[in-house]
Amino acid sequence: MPFRLLAHTADVRAACSGASVAELLESAAEALYALAFRERVGGCDAARVVEVAGGSTEELLVRWLQELIYLMDAERFVAATFEFVETTPVRAQAALRGAIYTPSMRAEEVKAATYHGMHVLRDGSGYAAEVVFDV
Repeated sequence: MPFRLLAHTADVRAACSGASVAELLESAAEALYALAFRERVGGCDAARVVEVAGGSTEELLVRWLQELIYLMDAERFVAATFEFVETTPVRAQAALRGAIYTPSMRAEEVKAATYHGMHVLRDGSGYAAEVVFDV
């Protein structure tokens, strides 16, 4: 589930990949957290369930990241593990285990995952995507 943070003129662009939709979503979440936090937030004393759907895999990915950003901002929740109950190219449901973080752990304020420059490609080895984070 690798990801890379890439250069972008004003925001932060990330390249994510995974053998499945679930792995792609987890890779994108890891990219988000690498950007938002000074170091990996540990602990699994909190849980959330996330369910998202979209008309395309691109829309699914953006909605997934927007939900994780909401949980970070509104509930100070950051996931450490992802257990996907259901995933298709347009729908995902996952049980998240993680922790409530303190504001001093944040490195960057991530305002949104955007559709700008968004694309998801599927080939024989799985999925690859690029997403731009508004910081």
